[in-house]
Amino acid sequence: MSIQTRQSQIVNNFFTFASIVILSIVLMLYAKYGPEEKRVNSNLECQKITFTTDKIFNEKNLLQGYALMEQGAYEINGGFIKPRFGKSYLKDKISIEEADLFFSHKIAIPKAEKEKLMTIKYEIVENDKNDPRKKDESCKLHAGSLMTSFRVSGKEFFRVHTDFLQYDKNEIKKKIECTLDAFKYNAKK
Repeated sequence: MSIQTRQSQIVNNFFTFASIVILSIVLMLYAKYGPEEKRVNSNLECQKITFTTDKIFNEKNLLQGYALMEQGAYEINGGFIKPRFGKSYLKDKISIEEADLFFSHKIAIPKAEKEKLMTIKYEIVENDKNDPRKKDESCKLHAGSLMTSFRVSGKEFFRVHTDFLQYDKNEIKKKIECTLDAFKYNAKK
């Protein structure tokens, strides 16, 4: 092997080593100071059963909404979104009035006549398993989802989306309770 080949190999090895060291430093700095991992939900035990997300949009309104609820200054506004392409199974299992009662019983504070109210707007969405746009089989595994929005003066400050696996009134009740637990947890922390 000639001297020139040996010298070029030493230089090549040096630059390879330097590149590895620089890359390692960059990765360590990114891991330590890079963007934080976004939380998907409040990590409550009830949120670990099925896919659940929650999000705070406005911390100040969250605290105000919680205070209003504690005073009984809240209203519940619910609805159904039925499947477009398939048969609806939920209409025989639960009514909006029953779901409203599940919310009211979990809150356990009588409503009071107040000028300013916190609104709990929710929709029970039945999974449309026959929708031709749903190609992935995982989209067809759950029976539906509960989407709940908490609002003050029409402005959303907290939202929870959670799936339920069966067309069952008791499972929906548990999802409603979990939604309110997440709301209270975030308002108190």
